[in-house]
Amino acid sequence: MGKKILFSPVGGTDPIRYLRDGSLLHICRHYRPDIVYLYLSHEMMQIHRQDNRYVATIELLGKHLHHNFEVHVIERDALIDVQQYDIFYQDFRQEIRKIEESMGEEDELLLNMASGTPAMKSALMVMATLAEYRFLPIQVSTPQKRMNSEYEERKNYEIDVNWELDEDNQEEAPNRCTEVKCLHLMTLLKIEIIKKHLAAYDYRAALAVAEEIRRDIPADAYRMLQIADARVKLSRNKIHAWMREKEYDIYPIQESGKQKIFEYALVLQIKLKREEYADFIRGITPIVVDLLENILKNQCNIVLADYCKSDKDKILKWDEKKLQRSGLKKLLDEEYQGGFRCGSVYSGHLACLIRRKCSDRVLRQKVEDIVYAESRARNMAAHEIVSVTDEWFREKTGKSAKEIFSLIQYLTRKAGINVKDEDWESYDRMNEQIIFYCQ
Repeated sequence: MGKKILFSPVGGTDPIRYLRDGSLLHICRHYRPDIVYLYLSHEMMQIHRQDNRYVATIELLGKHLHHNFEVHVIERDALIDVQQYDIFYQDFRQEIRKIEESMGEEDELLLNMASGTPAMKSALMVMATLAEYRFLPIQVSTPQKRMNSEYEERKNYEIDVNWELDEDNQEEAPNRCTEVKCLHLMTLLKIEIIKKHLAAYDYRAALAVAEEIRRDIPADAYRMLQIADARVKLSRNKIHAWMREKEYDIYPIQESGKQKIFEYALVLQIKLKREEYADFIRGITPIVVDLLENILKNQCNIVLADYCKSDKDKILKWDEKKLQRSGLKKLLDEEYQGGFRCGSVYSGHLACLIRRKCSDRVLRQKVEDIVYAESRARNMAAHEIVSVTDEWFREKTGKSAKEIFSLIQYLTRKAGINVKDEDWESYDRMNEQIIFYCQ
């Protein structure tokens, strides 16, 4: 179990006034923090040196509650002008940052919002509203439920007498603490930033922002952002591990091999939407090979593995003997001037087999189109320093990047992957789910 830590400015009603707890003591009484940081301005430091009333009274409370308070004093002896908001805002931020850096994951930081000058209270309220740090703001109402107006002699303060007369020591005394429900403006702003990153399919950036407000958003929202970031990186093992904790429905295609191809196609679609055309065209080759392999199986009854072998790097290579026995070597020889040389499997080889063995004329043409676009655009983008734009695609391949992706969508269906039109919007549906969780 973590520790409770209290950061508290000290004001004129602390530690006891009008026979009742001041805000500092009242929070200590009802929240029992393990560590207390007292922030003392010049005036409060003079009183502290005079009789140690703040620390001594907290120690008396500790004996009364059988609880140990570890008290630290933050001295600001040079701080005379206590009405300047800017001074406190900057100084409080620095002190609270130091406290947070020393805290463990399970520790809880409490803030006394009721003690100190109006400038101090305003500074803390702004910090609570911006939610820059993870703390619980606490307000304490006056015993009269109105402004303290009576005059009480504070100069000749008697610690033991005030403690003995403190009515809050009675068992029936009410708890006047209220946890302040601030409008966490910074959290709201960062959620809006997350939404903008989601709209741009920038899941790494969205997750980085979510990390900053992880305690302020639902666990499902954070987990879904982790899943989205892993999904766009094709880290399916991570996602499946998380999905064992709780069923998050993100995959339209469940069959493992087909899911792998379709998820890769969705990543290409994202690159297209983000206008990352160079990455888009460089990423086409693996999926074209996989799609043509599946088309050969589904449309031509040719299982590629039956005619290939893998090297130590798992690179698929043609097995010449198997090709010759099947008669496919003869077909390939006729397609290549000087005969077909067996080696690594390329999309062009598969396109040749589809051209000779597939009866679907439209499919044959679509395969020719994708292989031509892949070879033309990929080679130029991979070996030259060029600005790859949609106009560049049209100039080099005769098709726009969107038209090339339409070919991939068509071939995906012909490869036996049962994709519905709405499945291509899977990332948008996932984004909507994340936004729903963030609310």
